[in-house]
Amino acid sequence: MRGRSAYPGWWVAAAVALVGFSRVSFFNPVLGVFIDPLEQEFGWSRTEIAGALSVGTLVGGAIAPFIGPYVDRWGGRWFMVGSVIVMGVLLLALAFVETLGQFYVFFGTGRAIGTGILDLAIVVTISNWFIRSRGRATALVMVGTRGAMALMPLVVLLFISIADWRAAFAALGVILLVFAAIPPYFLVRRRPEDLGLRPDGDRPAVTEGAAGSGGQPRTDDPVWTVHDVVRTRTFWLLLWGMSAMFFVGGATNLSMASHLQDNGLSQATAISVITVWAITGIVGGMLGGELRERMGLRFALPLVMMGTTLSLIILLTVQNVWMAYLFALTHGIFFGAQLPLNQIALSDYFGRWSAGAIRGISAPVHWGVNAAGPVTAGLIFDSRGSYDIMFVGFVGLMLMGAALIVLSGKPPDPPPPRETPTDSASSEPASERA
Repeated sequence: MRGRSAYPGWWVAAAVALVGFSRVSFFNPVLGVFIDPLEQEFGWSRTEIAGALSVGTLVGGAIAPFIGPYVDRWGGRWFMVGSVIVMGVLLLALAFVETLGQFYVFFGTGRAIGTGILDLAIVVTISNWFIRSRGRATALVMVGTRGAMALMPLVVLLFISIADWRAAFAALGVILLVFAAIPPYFLVRRRPEDLGLRPDGDRPAVTEGAAGSGGQPRTDDPVWTVHDVVRTRTFWLLLWGMSAMFFVGGATNLSMASHLQDNGLSQATAISVITVWAITGIVGGMLGGELRERMGLRFALPLVMMGTTLSLIILLTVQNVWMAYLFALTHGIFFGAQLPLNQIALSDYFGRWSAGAIRGISAPVHWGVNAAGPVTAGLIFDSRGSYDIMFVGFVGLMLMGAALIVLSGKPPDPPPPRETPTDSASSEPASERA
């Protein structure tokens, strides 16, 4: 029997973790560090700056339904390599922006790539290589994402302090091009079956194809189509339950650094708190993966959402440094645990064979509300001078979302597939099979 340590899927997951690291350069916490210097140099409002992120998120959600089926068919390798290179070039271009329009084009395009292409490539790749250990594999990928959330704001702050915000954007671009573009080219392949392997490194007798005798799908590897998925009650409850996370996360991650400073903390302290938050999120990501393995996603995800709700109450009432760090620890753990569970939710319920297409059709809703979050935060701050009322509303939204996911239940068995998924292996590009 092939040893678990020899299974190449773990090297695939490590390469995907570096891709996850790269896309954080267009995430809310990183943009949040740029807000003050952009305000000071150009006089742009927080709403205008957040708008670039929101526009990019909306575009990413709009293109995802068209990209998803191609990621299912061809695999994530070239989508990852090409996207990371383009994002690195866009970051270098951001170092030279002079107008708000240029900022929207460069930052918005990078954000669209991260949400509309890389998100799908990451989810599909991990879903294809892992079934039983999918939670732990996704937790490994989240180490890259959460590690970047800890390091990238510090890199930005460092270059702003010794040079300026332009140097900070350029530094991020170089980091992506040097460290994140090459590993997926050498390590990532579409599915383990393309190399004569099986998900999780199991022997062929354990997971022989996606179907059992008579072409019936295995219970742990069902064959769903988008057409069948959208007819289930489970999909719609999951869609709207998870939407609460996307909306609240989009607004909170962008505004929390500014909120801490508005409550009397220095910028250096706020950045330190965000760093603790991000590092703690690595532990949270591992916790989320373990919870999925032990209690199933239906209960694990609502549990960590309730923990995130508690942390938002702490953020709302922050008055001093120790409360800020208490928020960093609690929100870091629970929000960090949300990330892997969110990544694998639809694959856990509906299998891996159409994971890109299914996540793609959910993307316009999920990324749409995620885009609305930062704009909502900016509008509330510009009109009221505080984020407090926003966080009060977020508590109710998160509790509602958790309830919807609990109510989602297990979907019915899918209709028998018209053909076994492995019949379509010939659609893979030759370069993917190399």
